[in-house]
Amino acid sequence: MKSINSLTSLYTKPSILRSTPIAVLVVATLYILLSKTSFLITINSGTVSPIFFAAGFAFASVLILGHKALIGIWIGSLYSNIFLNIDIANLDKTHFLNHLPLGFFISIGTVVASITGTIIVTSLCQKEHPLKNGQNVLALLILGPIVYSTITSLIGVISLRLYGSISVEQFWYTYKTWWLGDAIGIILITPLMLSWFLKDSFDKNNFNFLELTLYGLATILLCFGVFFQYHDLKYLILPLLFWSAYRFEIQITTLIIIIISLFAIITTVQGIGPFNEEYVNDSILFLDLFLSVITICSLFLAGIIAERKKAEDSIKKSEKNLRENQTLLESTLESPKDISIYSIGLNYEYLSFNNLHRHNMKIMNGIDIILGMKLQDCLINKEELDEAVTVLNKVFLGESITTIRNFDVNNSYWELRTSPIVNQNNEIIGATVISTNITDKIKAEEALIKSEEKYRNIFENIPDVIIQTNPNGIFWNISPSIKDITGYTPEELIGRPTKVLQTDDEEPDAAIKLINKQFILNNYEKLIKTKSGAIKHISLSGKMIFDNNGNKHHIDAIVQDITQRKEHEKEIANQNQKLQIQNKELEQFAYITSHDLQEPLLTLKYFSELIKADFPKNTNENINQYLDFILESSNRMQKLVKGLLDYSRIGSQIELTKVDCKEIVNEAISTLSDIIQKTETQITFDDLPQVQGCYVELIQLFQNLIENAIKFRKKEIHLTINITAKQVGNNWQFALEDNGIGIEEQNKEKVFIIFKRLNNRDEYPGIGIGLAICKKIVALHRGSIWVESIFGQGTIVYFTIPK
Repeated sequence: MKSINSLTSLYTKPSILRSTPIAVLVVATLYILLSKTSFLITINSGTVSPIFFAAGFAFASVLILGHKALIGIWIGSLYSNIFLNIDIANLDKTHFLNHLPLGFFISIGTVVASITGTIIVTSLCQKEHPLKNGQNVLALLILGPIVYSTITSLIGVISLRLYGSISVEQFWYTYKTWWLGDAIGIILITPLMLSWFLKDSFDKNNFNFLELTLYGLATILLCFGVFFQYHDLKYLILPLLFWSAYRFEIQITTLIIIIISLFAIITTVQGIGPFNEEYVNDSILFLDLFLSVITICSLFLAGIIAERKKAEDSIKKSEKNLRENQTLLESTLESPKDISIYSIGLNYEYLSFNNLHRHNMKIMNGIDIILGMKLQDCLINKEELDEAVTVLNKVFLGESITTIRNFDVNNSYWELRTSPIVNQNNEIIGATVISTNITDKIKAEEALIKSEEKYRNIFENIPDVIIQTNPNGIFWNISPSIKDITGYTPEELIGRPTKVLQTDDEEPDAAIKLINKQFILNNYEKLIKTKSGAIKHISLSGKMIFDNNGNKHHIDAIVQDITQRKEHEKEIANQNQKLQIQNKELEQFAYITSHDLQEPLLTLKYFSELIKADFPKNTNENINQYLDFILESSNRMQKLVKGLLDYSRIGSQIELTKVDCKEIVNEAISTLSDIIQKTETQITFDDLPQVQGCYVELIQLFQNLIENAIKFRKKEIHLTINITAKQVGNNWQFALEDNGIGIEEQNKEKVFIIFKRLNNRDEYPGIGIGLAICKKIVALHRGSIWVESIFGQGTIVYFTIPK
């Protein structure tokens, strides 16, 4: 039994439910309470509920708790179908025995439906959470309800018929109500329980509590506005749910759906709101369909967004690479400013000195020297003084001496070149000391030693492989890390040709040939065969080194193992492909939804017209006005659905060919000839180019733009439209300019939002989809569209299409 659900480990279960008897008791009790609540709304007393919350609870319980929930579901269902619909106080033995088999069969059907639905959903979700992505959401909220409701309703209604609880005439209506009741119970309750019991799912850091508070208030206000009056505003709920799906975690979306559903159910049962029909049960069945659509749409969108975010996080992690910059050692040549010069007389007195020497003496000995001052009075270190006097004595005898001294005060090194000063009589009268600061040179030599050691360590320990070969590709030197990539030690490869590592299908020495031809090769990717025979991806960068005579000497190269990166790139490509498939499914879903909505709208409009035609006009003026409102709303909703259908069709079968835009514009003008003549509109256009595009979509693009300009023309003057095109970079930029009413600055971006109206409906009719379609057509042609306008003077619509 445990194998019916492998998803139980995904959920956090209260410790009290770890005990099977307690879990059974809790499940049975909650099932009975939810059944009792659901039976408050039935076809007739004690039969079938059109909204059965217990079905969703049963389905979710099995997914979360596994087989432990089945006994509780069976007990709860058995009790609910025997005792909730009868008067226990006046129960006699015969009546109880008649209800016992009926309740038994229905409860068995509930358990079978729970097991079957769980197995199918778990299998389709591939052991992932049913709300993890859009595909899993559809499996949970479409296939799950279909399987569960079909089994329970079929077994239940057949049982009711066999035991005489319903007539033959009531069979289909009861079956339909039972089926929809269980289905909407699963669609509403199951996602709520699965999302709130999911492990580590509620991260407070992901919530903006101010936004969440405002969103909650907006939800309540909108529910009051939609469900506590008779105007048909129910589709205002969709943007609210889409907001939640995009901005918040899926737990918030499921909670908001429940809040909206409670508002809708309560008001519909009371006979108010947009779902009010002649019979309460019909109203609730219509409500079931609406709640199913908005729940599936919003949770499907939430699943897609969650999967997209996960894919984006995965891409970001795979793009993290080691970003360390190696610092190059720069050697500094000695500057004249670092030369200290001074002269000493035969009595060790200062004859002259420059500012640097005076500065150095101040720092090193703390004395401000002056001319004539003796060294004995300046040098406080006796050892330093004795060394200086010894050198000077030798120089006074005619020698030139170079010494290097280290001064501990500032840890500097100086090279002292001491030479005798000879007068005109060739007599030595003193000594000149040129002291050069060679600290940088000394430290550079020390650093060079350390650097050689450092780079030797890098050479021997770097993960990338450093290679030297001769121009013909014979290995000269290889860093030890070659073994980590190929399995060969450097000793095994040195002296051998590089083709020892090439795969069977590769051209021999392809990289060596390229370096010999181009002298430099960057990030060259290739396959190699390791010692064990495994195939790996590497990236090779190499450079030809020339000798002093300009002849090819050797090749320096560095090799990086990119096998893991290639695997990540493949994974990213697969993720991108999945996203494209999901986007296509979303477009198909919008098309199917909008197409299927037209049938009930046509029915509503047709019967409203029949009622108005048959109803005496002078009987009740209010009723005729209400019928007018229904017809007007139906017409408007029909236009909205048609607009959505047209919008979803754009690009479904796009085929780019070379088309003449002049012919396109003439075709659009011909289609709109009646309204153009009626409004006396003047349309002019220059020689328009030929582009790669879809003929039908481009006609619709120009037709919508011209029609939009005509709609928003000034009534007091004739409308003029001028169409031009010019080359801008690699694109053709089209411009359609009119002298209409113009667009306010803050509305320039809003005009392209689908169903967004910015003007009075009575004065400027329409549903606000024309420019949205234009934007989609331009996007399909890899272009962009925007408007420039001065309010009250006219508008220019620009769009680009690649050449």
